[in-house]
Parts: sequence; structure tokens; C-alpha cells
Amino acid sequence: MKGILIQQKVFKAIDGKYADTVSDDKKLENDEYAYSSIILNLSDYVIRKVGKQESAKELWKKLEGLYTETSLPSKLFLLEKFFRYKLDLSKNIDENIDDFTKLIQDIKLTGDKNIDDYSPIVLLNAIPETYGDVKAAIKYGRDNVNLETVVSGLRVKKWT
Repeated sequence: MKGILIQQKVFKAIDGKYADTVSDDKKLENDEYAYSSIILNLSDYVIRKVGKQESAKELWKKLEGLYTETSLPSKLFLLEKFFRYKLDLSKNIDENIDDFTKLIQDIKLTGDKNIDDYSPIVLLNAIPETYGDVKAAIKYGRDNVNLETVVSGLRVKKWT
């Protein structure tokens, strides 16, 4: 969403970083464009959750409050889900990697800066025992293993 607002040159309505020469009318116009862009990209369910906000900045803050929860219980829930993650054989590898990447990004939003250090290990452990040969090929004969190496190793094996 931030990208859309930046592309439309109205993100200033959110961050308030206007030049001194920008008129109040232009600020109001930017706010209206930003507000409508945000609303048009929300589902009905989310629109009902945010209620009636008066400005794009208020709407943005409400959405941040709803979707970037960084409380300890939320962080612990995400970390538990992360460390228990298992690949779903009914999904293709791209869907699995997308789910895993989303989980990593959600954890990063809680302020955890070290999650990338553990990601390759967790993904390796998520590989089912039926793919033990892939796991062994990825783990052994290397000085280090990063997330890209694990993903590449998974892509080589035919995923059914």
C-alpha cells in the first residue's frame, strides 16, 4: 500500500513531510487521494474493522494498530509457529516457500532482527523424512547454509 501511495505522490499525507510552500488545499487533495486509495484496496471485512477515520493518516495509524501488533504474546505465537513449521506436501514448493517467507516477515515486523540467522535451520527441519536425501545433500559438504541454498535444494527435487 505504501508503494501505491508513493507512486501516486500522496504518501506525504501519511508522513506529513510537506514542503513549506505546499498549500492547505493541496494537502487536503493529497489526503483525499491517499484516503481513497487505501479504502479502495481494503476488503469489506477490513473496512468494517477500521471504522470511520477522518483522514488518511488516521486510517493508516488504525491499520498499523490492527496489523502490526508487536505484543509479546503475538511475537511468541509467531515464533512458536516458525519453529514448528513443516512443509505441506499437498502444496507445491513455491506455495510452501511463500508461506515460510510470510512468517519470517511477520516476525520481523515484531522487531526480531535475528530471525534470518535461524531461517535456514528451521526450513531444513521442515523437510519431511521422505525427502531425507535432499536434506542430506543440502547439509553436508558445505561451510555454511543460507536460506537460498535450502530453497534451491528443494527446487531441484521433484515435489509431488
